[in-house]
Amino acid sequence: MSAPATLAPESVRARDFRLLWVGSSVSQLCGMSTVVAFPLLAAHTLGATIGEVGLITAAGYLPWLIVTLPAGVYSSRLRPRTILLLADVSRAVIVTMVPILAATGHLALWHLYLSNVLVSCATVFYEIVYLSMPPRLLPKDKLVYGNVRLQMARAMSLAFGPTLAGFAVQVLGADRAPLVNTAGFVVSCSSNLLMRSRVEAATAPEHSRGVLAELAEAARFLTRRRVILASIAGSAVGNCCFAAYEALVVIFLSSDVGVSPGTLGMLLGSVGVGGMVGAFGAGRVSRRLGTARAVWIPATVMAPAGLLLPLTRPGAGLLLFLCGALLFHAGYVVFTVGQSTLVQLLTPPDLLPRTVACVRFISRGMLFVGGLVGGGLGTLFGPRLGLAVVMLVWISAPLITASSRLRQWRDIPPLE
Repeated sequence: MSAPATLAPESVRARDFRLLWVGSSVSQLCGMSTVVAFPLLAAHTLGATIGEVGLITAAGYLPWLIVTLPAGVYSSRLRPRTILLLADVSRAVIVTMVPILAATGHLALWHLYLSNVLVSCATVFYEIVYLSMPPRLLPKDKLVYGNVRLQMARAMSLAFGPTLAGFAVQVLGADRAPLVNTAGFVVSCSSNLLMRSRVEAATAPEHSRGVLAELAEAARFLTRRRVILASIAGSAVGNCCFAAYEALVVIFLSSDVGVSPGTLGMLLGSVGVGGMVGAFGAGRVSRRLGTARAVWIPATVMAPAGLLLPLTRPGAGLLLFLCGALLFHAGYVVFTVGQSTLVQLLTPPDLLPRTVACVRFISRGMLFVGGLVGGGLGTLFGPRLGLAVVMLVWISAPLITASSRLRQWRDIPPLE
């Protein structure tokens, strides 16, 4: 099968990539309002336990285990912009229901679980398409910088989103703060409507051979690419730890350390500041070390800084969280940029959406496991010790990725 045609000149495609990036950046930034508001709403308003709060995180990641693989096939058959628009509209409607239920006095804990599950189902489709777009809108020599921008969007949401969310909770209350998330989805939808490139489906309807057959083709491709498999394994460990961190960190900072919602938002924002530093430096690191070495060396060197997070104490001890989060996530974002570039360069264009789906099924599916693990560790050992275990295991992620031939390369060869 041939690669899908993009009927637009390079300047228009570059403009559309910027629109995609801006819309997603705003959406992710505003999306942090539910990451902060839902655990606080569950714990302080609905009386949820630490384990039940962990289930909120896990529920949001469950669709990555169930929906991802078929989503990869169906995403190949539809135009990318159609999927992006439907995902944004669906998420906006679903998130808005939580403040409505809270205002009418009908909100229950299961509503938060269901909201996270349904929003995540739409996000699965959105991200598969979103991560498949750089090779379809940018030339190959700009792929690293395109992926840097995608990671910059994530880093900006982690840097400024928690602060915005913390103050939204203080000003609007945890029950109305999710409306900020709704606003972000509206902006993302508007940006997608402004795109002019006619990016066709990766798989033409006449070439469709059934979900299982098309997934099997992608799976056979992956089994022949040991480097990608090692990258998936490292990403799976990292994502499991990230979800466990998410399940523990809000309760850890609010209960064990005793910070206010505004301070909590700023501390969580330091994670994103570190990510922004990593994203800004990823291109330079790739040039100096090589695109292959940049996948694992920076993260390996900087990952031990994450062990400072569970040592956080009130007062001056908050600096431990700031320093640890900055250094750890700077290295981890370079790791993520490198992994995205690795998959894009080693995968044929017609297989890319399905390959991304397979990669996401494994790596993102571990987010569900991580949410459960985080809640379990918090219940057994308390948030502080649970967080220490998570950060210790997280150090192994880049080492797992480097266990393949990747460690012998300086640069990633295109389509070996």
